[in-house]
Amino acid sequence: MIRPNTPKEAPEDKTVHGGDGGGAWASPWELDQEWQDAPAARTKREADGAAAPVPKAGREQREPAPVFGETADAPRIAVRARHRPRPPDEAGGSWATPVILSMGLLAFVFIAWIYIEDENPGFDEELLLRPPADQAAAIRTPEKLRKFLASVTPFDDAAVRGRPPWQWDTPTLSRIMQSNGAALDNLRDLLEDADWHPNHSAWHEEDICGDARWHQALLLKQVEAAYLSRRQLEEDAFTAAIDLAEVGWRLEQVHAWPSCYQRSLEAHTLSAQTLADLLRQTKLPEATLRQFQRQFSVCQPTREMLQSALNAFYVHEKKLILGPRSGEPLDTMPGWAQLRRPGRLFFKPNETMRLFATAFRQLKEDAKAPLAQTSDIRLKDIPAGVGSLQPNAEGRRYFTLRMKTYTPLPAFLDLVRTRGNLIIALFAVRRCIAEKKTVPATLDQLRSFNYLLDVPVDPYTGAPLQYNLPRGMVWSVGNDLKSAGGAPTEPPMNDATEPTLETGVSVAGTVK
Repeated sequence: MIRPNTPKEAPEDKTVHGGDGGGAWASPWELDQEWQDAPAARTKREADGAAAPVPKAGREQREPAPVFGETADAPRIAVRARHRPRPPDEAGGSWATPVILSMGLLAFVFIAWIYIEDENPGFDEELLLRPPADQAAAIRTPEKLRKFLASVTPFDDAAVRGRPPWQWDTPTLSRIMQSNGAALDNLRDLLEDADWHPNHSAWHEEDICGDARWHQALLLKQVEAAYLSRRQLEEDAFTAAIDLAEVGWRLEQVHAWPSCYQRSLEAHTLSAQTLADLLRQTKLPEATLRQFQRQFSVCQPTREMLQSALNAFYVHEKKLILGPRSGEPLDTMPGWAQLRRPGRLFFKPNETMRLFATAFRQLKEDAKAPLAQTSDIRLKDIPAGVGSLQPNAEGRRYFTLRMKTYTPLPAFLDLVRTRGNLIIALFAVRRCIAEKKTVPATLDQLRSFNYLLDVPVDPYTGAPLQYNLPRGMVWSVGNDLKSAGGAPTEPPMNDATEPTLETGVSVAGTVK
């Protein structure tokens, strides 16, 4: 009996359902279209008939999308929809923002590291030449020096400015002497002190040599020498001039502050100019002149002392910048305070100290060469840029400002040494005139007469000083290294290009 075509019962659902009754997954065999196209699978589908599976109750029946190559009568194969990948442009766009942010963060960290990262210390060992500490419990010399400066009565030298004290009128000299008697007594007491203790920590407490009263304090000794000479007290006048040289010698040994070395060279200059005026008209005997010559020679500044001072000045700058972190004793901190430096972001302490170390090494090296003393030393191998956005801009600006104090020192020292050698030569000439009643024909002749141990040399050339008997002059080629035959000035040796002394005797022959 043939039954009418009726729909078959839905085949048993062979899909495996999750335990939670969630979504269903089709059999992997149903997804494999190649397997379904095999002969055995095709026969089974034909035997099953064209009856479509009855959907389960409660589920919406979705019309599957037609498959490429199907016909209207061909059965449809249920295939699980696969995840469609995003286009490449959409995937790249999702990573662009994190990558840009990461690169920006790395750039910021790198720039911040450039501005914050400082150099490591330990590059200046050869500059840290520390003298032995003074073990004295307390010293009175700094206090005596402050007392001397405080006792100096200011005097108005505007009317005589530009002229040395020995050209001032006698009433002016007398008035200054009377008003500054206490100051002169204090200075004598100071110079009678046997030991100034130049390495004692008490000198670091205050920059005494930076006091503005030093100019008139040193000028006061010139006034005293001129006044005593005017009163025919020639030996006392020489003593006053030698006192100036001794003040310079004492201050030269105090390395706590750079200003002390500068005051030292100023005192030496004023002493030499005062002695030049006294020597060209002296009537003192040879024995007395020999004594003053010896005292003056002992007080002359040396390059060795400058080398030691430059080391001390580097340590001074280090203490200003690093404070206690410099490793120096706390009681030697300058003024017992640290430099108030600008913002940390643009001031790198160790990098700034490396600039100082490089500069001081060059200064020490150039100070040994005579030709380098003709002018201020120009620092080489030092970055010149001081841009406001440079990582160590404030440090370089501070370094440039501070080094202006030190670069003129070698040239200043050689000018002072030149003047000192000229004075020593003039002492020998005047001793020869006082004892032998004759003017030496050459400076070398003074050595044979035992007035000189060696002929003084010109620091600018290393050769003996220039001497002209008929004109009665001794001179140096000066910092221009060119001799113009001597050019007298007032005050004496005031022209750095041709420091010149007049011997006081312009005619060769016997002095009657």
